Amino acid sequence: MFDDEIMMLCAASGEPPLLLAASVHCATRAAIRDARQQLHSWGCMDESYSTFNLEVPATMPKVKELCGLDNVERYLGWKMGRK
Repeated sequence: MFDDEIMMLCAASGEPPLLLAASVHCATRAAIRDARQQLHSWGCMDESYSTFNLEVPATMPKVKELCGLDNVERYLGWKMGRK
């Protein structure tokens, strides 16, 4: 009674979770790229700020490292030096 062809066309085929995972990965890459661009504009990163490799799974420590979260202190130092 159940047609295998119809099954592969429905949402139960795994397509929505796969697309969700891909869109989250792309959004994470975009956020990292923007964070690195901001750090570059502050003078905290060299010219290679636009190239990075985001492995799958993208763990939180790796994302923080790629974003340069430790560079917040550098930014504050830069901001204080401008006064």
